[in-house]
Amino acid sequence: MEQVNARRPIPERASGTAEHEHLSVLQVKYADRVTRKSIVFYGFADSGEPDADQQMDYSFWLVRTESSVVLVDTGYDISRHDWLGEIGRTPTPDGLRLLGIDPAEVQLIIATHFHYDHIGYIDLFPTAQIVAARREYQHWTAKLAENHLVGEFATVRDVTAIMRAADEDRLRLVDSETEVFPGITVFPVGGHCPGQLLTYVESKSGPLILASDAIHLGEQLERGWPFFAHSDLDEMKAAIAFAKQLSAATGARIIPGHDPRVRADYPAVDGPARAIATVLG
Repeated sequence: MEQVNARRPIPERASGTAEHEHLSVLQVKYADRVTRKSIVFYGFADSGEPDADQQMDYSFWLVRTESSVVLVDTGYDISRHDWLGEIGRTPTPDGLRLLGIDPAEVQLIIATHFHYDHIGYIDLFPTAQIVAARREYQHWTAKLAENHLVGEFATVRDVTAIMRAADEDRLRLVDSETEVFPGITVFPVGGHCPGQLLTYVESKSGPLILASDAIHLGEQLERGWPFFAHSDLDEMKAAIAFAKQLSAATGARIIPGHDPRVRADYPAVDGPARAIATVLG
């Protein structure tokens, strides 16, 4: 199966092209937690740096036009199961309501990978088409069939919901770089999970790379530190390198999936969702 890596040619793309000026992008925070750098960064002990607290935000992303709503990931219901001590702030249904979004309006969901904090509300959107990497789907459905989900960051409920979407002909599986919506392209890069996706968006203010968990935190870009949770360490390193190459080639800004600095670097949305929604493009 074809996987994107640092040696793959970078696609030629025009940044901020007029045909995609209508794509607006929001990051919507639903939770956060405080952990330690020595816990989340693989090999941190070898860096020689002192340990410190590491803040992590938990978010999903909303791409909207005048007539369409696309979600990149969906968050999860912390009240149902507390995995790592996340502190819930605004559950996904409430966040969407603050933004004036009816779940029935969501036409497309990009499931960047199948971990609990990224597809936990997938059954809230019973009519949306779901895009995922074929390798991700095969990996987790095989584990489910073998009763091997115990101890993994994925749940029977969520994987079953994805399988139900497949039965209803609402699941689109991709094997390589694919434009899944005008101005939105996904790249299977692996690393964190076997089918981890990067999402490239031609937003109205310029191109963005929504890294999700291919790059959790900015330190991974700045220092090259892998995240502790990975299915393939070499693929994770290659995914970071590829994102940086794609950014350099296109001018796209990279948005790490869990970095609280994003909310400091970009403005809050106007209106009742101001406390949770950040304008990326």
